[in-house]
Amino acid sequence: MGDNEKNNGFKMQFIDKLIVSMIGVFNIIVIVLTIIIVNNNYKKIYEEKLKQLDEIPYNETYKYILKNNEINFYKETRVIDTYKCTKDCQITEFSSNQFILDNDNLVPIVDDGKVIIYSIKGKVKNITLDDVPQTSINNKYGIIRINKKAGVINKHGDIILDCNYSDIDINTSHIVTINSNTLYVFNNDAKTIATRPITVSGDISISEKNNVLYINVFGDKTTTFTFDTKANKFTN
Repeated sequence: MGDNEKNNGFKMQFIDKLIVSMIGVFNIIVIVLTIIIVNNNYKKIYEEKLKQLDEIPYNETYKYILKNNEINFYKETRVIDTYKCTKDCQITEFSSNQFILDNDNLVPIVDDGKVIIYSIKGKVKNITLDDVPQTSINNKYGIIRINKKAGVINKHGDIILDCNYSDIDINTSHIVTINSNTLYVFNNDAKTIATRPITVSGDISISEKNNVLYINVFGDKTTTFTFDTKANKFTN
């Protein structure tokens, strides 16, 4: 075989390899472009779906759609739970005196005149209240009412004082309740530290100064009781 034939053979091999390489590169480019286009289309569909969902106040995990008297809860774009309304329900709108639960799985829903603290995916038992939990000076606790009786709920959605009291007030160190002509004083962990029988009834309001807790009972007239927070006892 002559030199010219060898050179021509090498050239043909080189050209064949170059063509195969170019085809391979072209195929890779096509695959990459296809993946980019598919991802962009998916992102657009995903974003459009998110735009159709409504926000739940102070909830970073879930969104919702209310339709045909049902609330569908979404995590991203996937339905993860459905609440079937009794009558004219809606997610509660935030108000300045509303206590915010620090638990995205619990959502306040107004349904047929009541407030349901709805547990998404049934992680805990639902709670039916007269109204949304109300704020207190202590941001750990909110005041709730069931059948017009007051109780206390914490930020995780746990009821720490059952709704057995006619009224409740809370400051940063104590919880005071009244019911059946008795005052109850609890510490900041909702543990009973004192009780006192009284002959008046009404709403209560508390304030504290110099280790003295002042408990005002607003009935026919205002009556003030004092509680020594050092000795943990009533002084009148």
